[in-house]
Amino acid sequence: MKRKGTITTRKVVRRVLIAIMAATALSTGVILVTHRSGQTPATEPREENKATLTLDKMRHTSSRQGVDEWSVEAETVNLYNTENRAVFLMLTARYFEKSGAVTTLTADKGVLDTQTRNMEVSGNVVVKRRGITITSDALTYTKESQVIISTTPVVITDDISRLTGNAMFLDLAGGRMTLDGNVNGTLREASKGKYDETRPQ
Repeated sequence: MKRKGTITTRKVVRRVLIAIMAATALSTGVILVTHRSGQTPATEPREENKATLTLDKMRHTSSRQGVDEWSVEAETVNLYNTENRAVFLMLTARYFEKSGAVTTLTADKGVLDTQTRNMEVSGNVVVKRRGITITSDALTYTKESQVIISTTPVVITDDISRLTGNAMFLDLAGGRMTLDGNVNGTLREASKGKYDETRPQ
């Protein structure tokens, strides 16, 4: 990790590190390095093309052997069969883990490639899981490599900390999160005493 000129004490450095660890309590590691992916996101259909089918107030739950795996809701879904695209407006998606944890994603718009299952969401994007909240203007998901990427500023918060960066790379299979560009971590004032390693015992 690169130290800025204003970070001159071990105490401040430790607090930033603690904030980073607390903000990623979902068991992913934070690595402050640059990561690039060559995967192609799900682009929007061409403007001149009309939707093959439009569905309002759509809701679907996928289950296996009686157990819910994921669900999706949208105010409107436009299907473009010639381009293998589905466009969701006012999207809410939930992923139900075997552990009982639920990951919820909301966004103004989602574009799904119905062949590759790659997806791009944009507009007021919020992801919530186990008390962790991730917000961004846009995220892309690549199914084959199971990665989520944001090339727009990201904010990660929990009860005691806040972490920001200009971009994010999340490896779902490997359980690793990468933040890049102007990465900053802060610990809420009420929690600093509790997590201050320099505090006498």
